[in-house]
Amino acid sequence: MEKQKGKKAMLLHLNKTKFLVWIVVLLINLCFQGCSPNTAEIEKKILEYDPSFQKILDKRNELHKRLDQERAKFLKKKEDIDSQVNVLREQKRQIKQEYLLQASELNLQIQPDQRFLKKSIMELENNYRQKKEALGITEHDIGEISSLMKKKDTLALTPEEMKVWNNRMSLLVEKKEEQISEKNKVKKEIEITKLKLKVFN
Repeated sequence: MEKQKGKKAMLLHLNKTKFLVWIVVLLINLCFQGCSPNTAEIEKKILEYDPSFQKILDKRNELHKRLDQERAKFLKKKEDIDSQVNVLREQKRQIKQEYLLQASELNLQIQPDQRFLKKSIMELENNYRQKKEALGITEHDIGEISSLMKKKDTLALTPEEMKVWNNRMSLLVEKKEEQISEKNKVKKEIEITKLKLKVFN
């Protein structure tokens, strides 16, 4: 008889435990899904069966309260930070607009100097081409006279005529050296002026 009573008591305890576990699982699911209108009725049913479960419910309610408080704090901080971010974005937009305006004004001040340098380069390059062409003509004349003087015997040139051509040759050689110097000078000016323009870019 005592063994049977013990078995019955154990079965009742197990059934009670299973019931409580089922109820707890159900409550947890309801909390995840959002508390429904039937939650209060379920809690009432549980407490009628097991009043000690009120402690667990109180703990749950306290945790939910704290969770709500923490969420409220989070939302407030998020709102403050979002507000600050919006302010910073507006400040960033204004700063960028001011920079673009100032950069545009400064570029306008630089442009006249850039145009002057570009014009100078064009003029210098044109001058360089002219000096190169003039040097080519001089070199051609020197070649012609040199060829003529080599044929002095064939052409029967007199000493006086040779003297004239020698003087002419000396003048052309001197002129050639001057033209080379001037051409190189213009070339150097072009290089320096291009570097000046590069500094402005």
